[in-house]
Amino acid sequence: MTGSLPVIPAQGFAALGVQLPGLAAIRIALTGGGGGKYHVPPSDLRRYSYGGCRYARPAADAATYPLSEVFGEICKKCSVTLPDAPDALWRAAAFAAEKALLLQRARADRAARTWLGYARYAAQQQPGDEERFEAWLKAARADRKLAKDARTLAAARKELAADFAEFLTGYAAGCPKVDAYNGARDAVRRTAGSKERHALDEVTAAVAGRSARSPQRYEPQPEVDVWQLVSGVWLAAASRGMADDYRTTHLVHDAVSRELAGARVVDVTRLPAPQTPGERHETPAAWADAELALWWPGAVTEALLRLDTEFESESAHTAPRLLLVHDWPLTNTRDTPVAYLAACPVIGPLVPFGYRRTDYFSGAGDVAGPSYSAVIAAPGHIVAELEKEQAAVQGRHNPPRFVAAGPVTGRPRTDQTAALTLLRTAFPVLPGDVGSAPDTVPAVVAEQRRARAAAGYRIERGDDGERASRIASSLSEGYGCWIPGGSEQTAFLKELRSWLSWQVLRLDLWCGPEGGEGVWASLYGTLDEVGDGMLALRPGGEHHPVRIPLNRVVALAGAPRWDRNHPYQEAPLWKPYEPVPARDTAAVAAPQRHIRVLPGAGEET
Repeated sequence: MTGSLPVIPAQGFAALGVQLPGLAAIRIALTGGGGGKYHVPPSDLRRYSYGGCRYARPAADAATYPLSEVFGEICKKCSVTLPDAPDALWRAAAFAAEKALLLQRARADRAARTWLGYARYAAQQQPGDEERFEAWLKAARADRKLAKDARTLAAARKELAADFAEFLTGYAAGCPKVDAYNGARDAVRRTAGSKERHALDEVTAAVAGRSARSPQRYEPQPEVDVWQLVSGVWLAAASRGMADDYRTTHLVHDAVSRELAGARVVDVTRLPAPQTPGERHETPAAWADAELALWWPGAVTEALLRLDTEFESESAHTAPRLLLVHDWPLTNTRDTPVAYLAACPVIGPLVPFGYRRTDYFSGAGDVAGPSYSAVIAAPGHIVAELEKEQAAVQGRHNPPRFVAAGPVTGRPRTDQTAALTLLRTAFPVLPGDVGSAPDTVPAVVAEQRRARAAAGYRIERGDDGERASRIASSLSEGYGCWIPGGSEQTAFLKELRSWLSWQVLRLDLWCGPEGGEGVWASLYGTLDEVGDGMLALRPGGEHHPVRIPLNRVVALAGAPRWDRNHPYQEAPLWKPYEPVPARDTAAVAAPQRHIRVLPGAGEET
């Protein structure tokens, strides 16, 4: 099917504004056409193959066509394959065109600027995207005919990244000010028990919460809470730097007047001392309504003055601190209160955290996908507020989402080291560990391998011709473990990989920086790749592969109940590993056996 190669969106490719003659020259042999679908000839002589297209004809009937012109007309059940260099160039072009199309759509967005929208746009840059793009370009440069196109795509991608960064900067400028928002929110909270709020609550009670606004079609009787209305409009205005501004006063008064203009008093006991004599009014009810019309504008003005007085946004120059944020990026609807953290700089890589799923209760724009843990440099007063709020609502069954650390020093190497140390508490393996792996097996790993081999069944290549599928099944079901032991063991695991690729396994290993203090950990995921001196594991089966040096691996075992032992929460991606105590060699070599003789049928006991 054409899913083997990604589609190059025409609109996005046009937005790139580049010419790729090498890409246009890529041709492919196809059959069919003439008003119908094109088909890829089968690779063997069989006419029918499992999962293949039954309309594919032999290669003798095929003709060559430019792939870029006929790609959309190829049968979806036909598999399109290209040599390595053209395949890499095609994928790089599709990636760049897709990013250009996303930027074009983002620029056309006319919705109100929010930090949740900013976080969703910023999250379009997924971890590992740039590395894959560079790998595709490197593979495309291997063909001299495609090298020029690869350079053109690299320049276009660099320009596209600069344009996207400029778009994010402009988008953030239109979002509520982070410091102003936090200060305004705190001002609203500090007025909870004030006399100004009590006065507005009395206004609401005087009209029994009924709005004077005419209901819209299919709308029930409108209701109003004057304090919520005043504080909400003021908070929105103050978050955009309009606190203590005459425009804010007009906005609030206009909003309240639409709800209370012509309102009728229901409870006269809520009214303050009358300001006008009763003789001027025809009825007591008219007198009460007139008193309400005179009372609420002054009460609203006093509430605004109190909010402006309480508005003490702390200094924006507070020294930043390191903050570990779980469940990154902040793109779900429930992340709206803290989505402004997406504008803070990220220090270090992203590490796996979990997987987001959508359900009936998900908000608009929520998408399923892997989530990460990230370390950001956030303003110190914001970190303090988050710590305070988290401590107030944190339950003992749920781990904290935010973990604060020390201040940002401004020295890149020091801050990077502190961020990596913080990230290891979230996930024990970091992307840079595979490059700093030891040349030899550490003594603690070698000792633990011997202990595991003595304590359990070690799966090895059988001499009786046992099928690899049965051995892989035993491993995945937890009836043994694979322990590294040399090139033969690595080659054996390569044979089992195709049977283990969809099974969740447990990888026990020694983690930590080279030359530093290490920890034992067990990772859960699917086996993605077995290479010379390393393994690649997909945490939880949903994340990008994590490369792990074999010198740190103790054993690979099955985890058949990994996702069933945690019915009320997400299954963990890793757990601390408890080392197996070493056995006494002499005791293992000569085990003690006790024989108990049972009495015969006619003997007395």
